[in-house]
Amino acid sequence: RFFAMKNLSTTTIPMLAIATILLAGCSPGEVTYMVGTLERDRIELKVESNEPIVSIHVSDGQYVETGDLVLVQDPARAEARLAQLTGLRDQAAARLAELKRGPRPELINEARANLEAARVQRENAFANLARTREVYARGLSSEGRLDFDETSYQTAAAQEKAATETLERLLNGTTVEELQQAIAALEAAQGQVESAELDLARTRIVAPGPGVVDKVLFQVGERPPPGTTIAVVLSADRTFARVYVPEFLRASVQPGDPIDVRVDGIDRVFDGKVRWVSADASFTPYFALTEHDRSRLSYLAEIDIEEAADLPSGLPVQADFPGK
Repeated sequence: RFFAMKNLSTTTIPMLAIATILLAGCSPGEVTYMVGTLERDRIELKVESNEPIVSIHVSDGQYVETGDLVLVQDPARAEARLAQLTGLRDQAAARLAELKRGPRPELINEARANLEAARVQRENAFANLARTREVYARGLSSEGRLDFDETSYQTAAAQEKAATETLERLLNGTTVEELQQAIAALEAAQGQVESAELDLARTRIVAPGPGVVDKVLFQVGERPPPGTTIAVVLSADRTFARVYVPEFLRASVQPGDPIDVRVDGIDRVFDGKVRWVSADASFTPYFALTEHDRSRLSYLAEIDIEEAADLPSGLPVQADFPGK
């Protein structure tokens, strides 16, 4: 699973101090210079299992494309679970096929033979009971013998009825409810197989998009806990400047405004566009501030610079805000 997180600057206080100095002598109509750094979105690659890392395929600073392999965790456990669940899925599929096909002819013939045998036993038991009753009526047989033959006849009759029901069940075939249960069991087994396939695939950590590997945080053989960031990729999808807007300009700076951006070491001006300005002031200790304190507030802003895609992250930049 992959997560994107904004890169938080660790040099906010020095930049704010520089910005304050630059703004000290500004008056309406002058250009206000705001400093910051060139940034890219940080993509943190995380693992979902604690399996050991068996191979690492990138190095710090390497450029990667979407889907490039970053590292691999030991897949043995995931492969074994997938094999187990695949077998259960196949078993459920075979059971459904059996129910759809219906009973085999051999089973039906066997049921008919069992019914015939049960019928013969019932007729024989009835004949024995009739003779016993006749002998008992003449006083030549005991009451225990009569009870035994009556029980034998009732047992044989019940067995004949059971054999009849078995044959009818086979002749009627599979019920709708049995088919529905088998279909549901197969769907559940298929879902477990797909989940296991996903777990196996996620032992191979790949780049979610183009960018530069900022840092690989683990070594081969280590077991990162689930949810741990194992590598950071600086996305190549968007290059932007992160600067701080002074309080007296905050109301005038809105997303979509064009702005000139200068990058240290580059002898040109880049066309930028304000993408986002924070609604929360940075380093604001209290809500009730004096007019003097309010002038020291600043608001974090991001300025998209499409033409700076080839420049490295972290370069100092200067944004030219027209005086308002």
